[in-house]
Amino acid sequence: MFIKRNNRTLREWWQSPVTMKDRAAGALVGGFGGFWIGVLGRIGLGTLPVSFSEVTAWACVITIFGASAGIAFPKPVAVVLFPFSIFGGGN
Repeated sequence: MFIKRNNRTLREWWQSPVTMKDRAAGALVGGFGGFWIGVLGRIGLGTLPVSFSEVTAWACVITIFGASAGIAFPKPVAVVLFPFSIFGGGN
């Protein structure tokens, strides 16, 4: 019952028209997700050692890209990048 209800709720949300609230949430999730992708991507895929300014530059660029994608495509960005947006925010 719980899974069916959540599945129905997700389906209704996905098929509903995009609202300003969806775009704001997409931008927020895209920005935070992009930040962590930029930081971890540069550290994990680039040559080491890396300067803090280079990691910051990557994080800023990917954050802007993620937020822009969240405004343009709010629902897919919110679903795909949500795990990255909460990375490091737990206890």
